[in-house]
Amino acid sequence: MSKKVAILAFGSMVMPSLEAGEKIDATVVNMRFVKPIDEAIILKCAIEHDLIVTVEENVIAGGAGSACAEVLSTQSDTMVKKTGLCQLYHLGLPDKHIDHGDPKELLRLQGLDAEKILSKIEDLCNLSS
Repeated sequence: MSKKVAILAFGSMVMPSLEAGEKIDATVVNMRFVKPIDEAIILKCAIEHDLIVTVEENVIAGGAGSACAEVLSTQSDTMVKKTGLCQLYHLGLPDKHIDHGDPKELLRLQGLDAEKILSKIEDLCNLSS
Protein backbone atom coordinates (compact mmCIF):
# COMPACT_ATOMS: atom_id res chain seq x y z
CA MET A 1 0.00 0.00 0.00
CA SER A 2 1.51 3.32 -1.06
CA LYS A 3 -0.27 5.42 1.57
CA LYS A 4 0.95 5.43 5.15
CA VAL A 5 -2.07 4.62 7.31
CA ALA A 6 -2.60 5.08 11.05
CA ILE A 7 -5.60 3.51 12.77
CA LEU A 8 -6.60 5.14 16.05
CA ALA A 9 -8.66 2.46 17.79
CA PHE A 10 -10.81 3.02 20.85
CA GLY A 11 -11.96 0.37 23.34
CA SER A 12 -13.34 -2.83 21.88
CA MET A 13 -12.19 -1.81 18.40
CA VAL A 14 -8.50 -2.33 19.18
CA MET A 15 -8.44 -6.05 18.32
CA PRO A 16 -10.29 -5.86 14.98
CA SER A 17 -8.19 -2.80 14.09
CA LEU A 18 -4.98 -4.71 14.86
CA GLU A 19 -6.17 -7.59 12.69
CA ALA A 20 -6.97 -5.25 9.80
CA GLY A 21 -3.82 -3.18 10.29
CA GLU A 22 -1.51 -6.20 10.11
CA LYS A 23 -2.73 -6.95 6.59
CA ILE A 24 -1.82 -3.50 5.25
CA ASP A 25 1.17 -2.68 7.45
CA ALA A 26 -0.72 0.15 9.16
CA THR A 27 0.24 1.77 12.43
CA VAL A 28 -2.42 0.83 15.00
CA VAL A 29 -2.67 2.94 18.14
CA ASN A 30 -4.63 1.84 21.21
CA MET A 31 -6.24 5.14 22.19
CA ARG A 32 -6.79 4.17 25.81
CA PHE A 33 -8.68 7.32 26.77
CA VAL A 34 -11.14 9.64 25.10
CA LYS A 35 -10.79 12.11 27.97
CA PRO A 36 -8.20 13.44 28.12
CA ILE A 37 -7.46 12.67 24.47
CA ASP A 38 -3.80 12.04 23.67
CA GLU A 39 -3.15 15.08 21.48
CA ALA A 40 0.54 14.29 21.08
CA ILE A 41 -0.05 10.87 19.51
CA ILE A 42 -2.75 12.26 17.19
CA LEU A 43 -0.41 15.00 15.97
CA LYS A 44 2.48 12.53 15.62
CA CYS A 45 0.29 10.24 13.50
CA ALA A 46 -0.83 13.17 11.34
CA ILE A 47 2.77 14.18 10.69
CA GLU A 48 3.94 10.64 9.88
CA HIS A 49 0.94 9.31 7.92
CA ASP A 50 -1.16 10.16 4.87
CA LEU A 51 -4.41 8.79 6.30
CA ILE A 52 -5.75 8.49 9.84
CA VAL A 53 -8.78 6.28 10.44
CA THR A 54 -10.51 6.44 13.81
CA VAL A 55 -12.44 3.33 14.84
CA GLU A 56 -14.89 3.30 17.73
CA GLU A 57 -17.90 1.30 18.90
CA ASN A 58 -19.78 4.51 19.52
CA VAL A 59 -21.87 6.98 17.57
CA ILE A 60 -19.55 8.94 15.27
CA ALA A 61 -21.21 12.32 15.92
CA GLY A 62 -19.61 13.75 19.04
CA GLY A 63 -17.50 10.66 19.60
CA ALA A 64 -13.81 9.90 19.89
CA GLY A 65 -13.18 10.49 16.20
CA SER A 66 -14.71 13.94 16.54
CA ALA A 67 -12.29 14.65 19.38
CA CYS A 68 -9.40 13.66 17.08
CA ALA A 69 -10.73 15.96 14.37
CA GLU A 70 -10.94 18.78 16.89
CA VAL A 71 -7.29 18.28 17.86
CA LEU A 72 -6.22 18.39 14.22
CA SER A 73 -8.36 21.41 13.40
CA THR A 74 -6.95 23.44 16.28
CA GLN A 75 -3.44 22.61 15.08
CA SER A 76 -4.17 23.02 11.36
CA ASP A 77 -1.85 26.00 10.77
CA THR A 78 1.07 24.17 12.35
CA MET A 79 0.23 20.91 10.57
CA VAL A 80 0.00 22.47 7.11
CA LYS A 81 3.32 24.27 7.54
CA LYS A 82 5.06 21.07 8.69
CA THR A 83 3.62 18.37 6.46
CA GLY A 84 0.63 19.30 4.39
CA LEU A 85 -2.76 17.88 5.28
CA CYS A 86 -3.42 14.37 6.49
CA GLN A 87 -6.70 12.74 5.45
CA LEU A 88 -8.99 11.80 8.37
CA TYR A 89 -11.86 9.29 8.27
CA HIS A 90 -14.13 8.00 11.05
CA LEU A 91 -15.55 4.50 11.43
CA GLY A 92 -18.23 4.04 14.07
CA LEU A 93 -21.93 3.67 14.61
CA PRO A 94 -24.64 5.71 12.90
CA ASP A 95 -26.79 7.99 15.02
CA LYS A 96 -29.85 5.74 14.80
CA HIS A 97 -31.45 2.77 16.55
CA ILE A 98 -29.59 -0.53 16.12
CA ASP A 99 -31.53 -3.72 16.77
CA HIS A 100 -30.49 -6.15 19.48
CA GLY A 101 -28.61 -9.28 18.52
CA ASP A 102 -25.31 -11.10 18.55
CA PRO A 103 -22.60 -8.46 19.18
CA LYS A 104 -20.19 -9.85 16.56
CA GLU A 105 -22.91 -9.92 13.93
CA LEU A 106 -24.10 -6.41 14.79
CA LEU A 107 -20.54 -5.06 14.51
CA ARG A 108 -20.14 -6.81 11.15
CA LEU A 109 -23.40 -5.29 9.92
CA GLN A 110 -22.16 -1.83 10.97
CA GLY A 111 -18.80 -2.30 9.21
CA LEU A 112 -16.82 -2.63 12.44
CA ASP A 113 -15.27 -6.07 12.08
CA ALA A 114 -11.69 -6.57 10.87
CA GLU A 115 -12.72 -7.49 7.33
CA LYS A 116 -14.93 -4.41 6.85
CA ILE A 117 -12.39 -2.09 8.50
CA LEU A 118 -9.72 -3.39 6.12
CA SER A 119 -12.01 -3.07 3.10
CA LYS A 120 -12.93 0.53 3.94
CA ILE A 121 -9.29 1.54 4.40
CA GLU A 122 -8.32 -0.11 1.10
CA ASP A 123 -11.18 1.76 -0.61
CA LEU A 124 -10.05 5.07 0.91
CA CYS A 125 -6.47 4.50 -0.22
CA ASN A 126 -7.54 3.57 -3.76
CA LEU A 127 -9.87 6.56 -4.07
CA SER A 128 -7.26 9.07 -3.04
CA SER A 129 -4.16 7.57 -4.71
